[in-house]
Amino acid sequence: MLQTFRQTKDPFVLFQRDGTNWSMRYTMDSRQIRKSLGTSDEAEARRLANEIWHEQNYRLKLGLSLVEHAFSVVAEEFIRTIEAEAERKERSADHAYFWPPKIRRFLIGYFGEKPIDKITPPDIERYLEWRKTYWTSGPGSEIEKIRVEREDGRVFSRPAPRKIASLSTIKGEMVIIRSLFQQAVRWGYCQQIVIPNPVVRKRIDNRRPGFTPEEYEKLFNMALARISELQPKTRDIKAKDGREWTMKFTPKNVKADRVRLYCYIEIMAHSGMRPTEAKNLTWANIIGFRACKNKPISEQDVRLQVRGKGKHGTSIPLLDVIPALSMLWGVFEQEVGRPPEDDDPVFSDADGKQILSFKRGFNELLKAAGLEYDYRGVRRTPYSLRHYYISTMLIKGASIYDVALNTRTSLQMIEQHYAHVATEHIKDRLRPGVTDW
Repeated sequence: MLQTFRQTKDPFVLFQRDGTNWSMRYTMDSRQIRKSLGTSDEAEARRLANEIWHEQNYRLKLGLSLVEHAFSVVAEEFIRTIEAEAERKERSADHAYFWPPKIRRFLIGYFGEKPIDKITPPDIERYLEWRKTYWTSGPGSEIEKIRVEREDGRVFSRPAPRKIASLSTIKGEMVIIRSLFQQAVRWGYCQQIVIPNPVVRKRIDNRRPGFTPEEYEKLFNMALARISELQPKTRDIKAKDGREWTMKFTPKNVKADRVRLYCYIEIMAHSGMRPTEAKNLTWANIIGFRACKNKPISEQDVRLQVRGKGKHGTSIPLLDVIPALSMLWGVFEQEVGRPPEDDDPVFSDADGKQILSFKRGFNELLKAAGLEYDYRGVRRTPYSLRHYYISTMLIKGASIYDVALNTRTSLQMIEQHYAHVATEHIKDRLRPGVTDW
């Protein structure tokens, strides 16, 4: 038997069916809402009903949804949104590729079904600590292999990392967290909250490793040597009828790949581009190259229109990039069978498709040259070529402002990461002659 109870002052109705737990019914924003109160005690039910009604009324005044939304549900909706925006070219395609796995593994893995409007800044502080040790002592410590799906559809597994998340990794993922919560606010699922920044407990030397001029020359020479050292390999063949012979063959595309890597190194080291900017570069972005590629070297000049990491601009590279660009042009013509068109990527594979990363080949070259680590024991990456460019330009006396402008970064970033280079500018003043004493 249904029993209802309502006092004249109550904006809700309490009802109970045959001694079961009390429930409440109320109308708000032209909607009738029913909710179980989880108690058979009438006084406790009335207290809970008042609390719920006032909370819902407060949400309505703030323009928030009357229905609580689990973080996992909002996160999946956010993933669908960024994928749709990337498809419409309203957001970087990298977001649609890199963000969803991080959101599902880390954010949903931690916040799960918790209502998003109940998440507070202290909750995010605790998440950051959990995230730092995810792969060492957290849930990730029990994972042996990670499934990876490339943009080209290739799927493979790699060992799970066994390291504490770096400060740069945490800062990068905080961009995702802020974007997700900002979108949730726009959807009316929660109020704006202050997303805390990662706390740095001590000053760390996070300068990216670069190359000295001597080290770069060693790398350059090794890249050239690995192109010329390629010799046809041999394979012993034994037929079913007993005949045996040796067959020579050249590894498919190996020489062309090494030529591409050599060109990549030269262009990156003499332009200061970021790896992402190089990946996005098309022949339409090489301003002036088509017009000058057949002219004498003294009359050749180019400009690079670059975009990546949310930044874009025109880069004035050193002229050393032109021979490398000419080599890439020739390799493309030989392999694809036609000259590159404007929308073809500068760094392309044998099929003319965009090369997403040179990391593997670059690591093999570093290993062959004995340059995997800098003097601090920090592993070098393709980004080290940008560091080499900036350091070299400063040492040669280029203005810090000009270098910052040409590499699309801030003066603060130059001063923070390259201040040690300034000592090279004043080395003569730091070694006064004997007569000056």
